[in-house]
Amino acid sequence: MTSVLNRFRLDGRTAILTGVGPGVGEHVAKAYAELGANVVISARSQDRLDRIAAEINAAGGGRAVAVAADAGVKADLQRLVDTAHEHFGPVHIVFNNAAAGVVYAQDGGLWANTDEVWKTAMDVNVLATWRLTEMTAKDMEAHGKGSIISVQSCGGFTPIPPAVAYGVSKAALAFLTRSLAKTQAPHTRVNALCVGSMSPDGQEADIHKGLGLAERNAIKRFGAADEAVGAAILLAGDASSYTTGSTVFVEGGRVGTIS
Repeated sequence: MTSVLNRFRLDGRTAILTGVGPGVGEHVAKAYAELGANVVISARSQDRLDRIAAEINAAGGGRAVAVAADAGVKADLQRLVDTAHEHFGPVHIVFNNAAAGVVYAQDGGLWANTDEVWKTAMDVNVLATWRLTEMTAKDMEAHGKGSIISVQSCGGFTPIPPAVAYGVSKAALAFLTRSLAKTQAPHTRVNALCVGSMSPDGQEADIHKGLGLAERNAIKRFGAADEAVGAAILLAGDASSYTTGSTVFVEGGRVGTIS
């Protein structure tokens, strides 16, 4: 009988990850590589990507290639797919972690959601998932083991004014996830991972102070970025082979315990 733990292995698979920075994206990229996947990591900062890729390649396991890219730009996303094909072959996993469009009270309140903010939020938070799904569809149909994972936000389920454009785009992402799950089955599973109040080290960032984010959680603290890794691993491979159109919540109970 196949070992239960082997169902979490990602040997020989290729993953594209967007929004790879010193947080959830970095931890997930390293975890996928440790489990045998080759990873194409992307964000807008090449220096940061180079550091993460070097650490992955030094650790052994899967290999990493770093590509500076803006998830809101279609041509940049195509470059990620082309790079994956060139270095590793067909794409198996897409982890959509890039996010944009948040405004805060200090930015000017509700009307800081300008046309440009709305466009950026929709391009990065919704259309990037749509575009990468389309660009990798043939790969995933051919090998039958596709997994698209998009990082959700509590803001897509509970309003967090004044970040209206961000919240609406994340709500749209939830419906896109279910829609793609229906259309891409059975060769590709499409799920969301909803993370809550998280930071690289589990400490409240200055920009979040005064918003009471930790107090809204059942667990009453910020999460550390590596606490999302287990769910990201689950959704990527065979351990979740009968799961699609779902959202896994890793948010300290904020959405699940609303009263």
